[in-house]
Amino acid sequence: MKALNLAHRLILFLESIWMAVASVALFAIMVIVFCDVGLRYFFNSPLAWSYDLISLYLMVALFFLAVSSTQASNHHVRVDIIFRHVPPHARHVMELIGYILTAVAMIGILYQGSIKFWDNLQAGDVVAGAIPWPTWATAIFVPLGVGLLLLRLVFGTFSLATALATRSATAVGISEVTHDDEDL
Repeated sequence: MKALNLAHRLILFLESIWMAVASVALFAIMVIVFCDVGLRYFFNSPLAWSYDLISLYLMVALFFLAVSSTQASNHHVRVDIIFRHVPPHARHVMELIGYILTAVAMIGILYQGSIKFWDNLQAGDVVAGAIPWPTWATAIFVPLGVGLLLLRLVFGTFSLATALATRSATAVGISEVTHDDEDL
């Protein structure tokens, strides 16, 4: 149990760093769009690089760096019509199956994302345009974000398996669905 708590704290620490970077990306998007719109309408001089920076880097960072924290706080999309009406043991089994299946898919995404990042870095690929944006700098967010999500899923799998083995109603680091979520 101590190992699970330590692993959970480590994952939460990494998620807080990833979320801080994702928050900076979101703030940068807001500032850039505000400046771009102001410059376009008041001075007829938009920022030529804003679309590329936002779409190639900031949106990718925002999405992939926030995905593990979203899983941790139970804000992912879920069909839970049956989930709410079964005992904790059955919920744990259902979640365990979901974690394992999701982890399998994420392994494939992590593998392909890592290959793409490495290939882009080795080749020195850039986006054709006014500013030669390096493609590796956007590709790095996929393995970083999915890697942390995979770590979260592996942790969740062990935590749920431990809860099932000890017949515990709660699993370490696994957020429970509350009835407040029903309003969404």
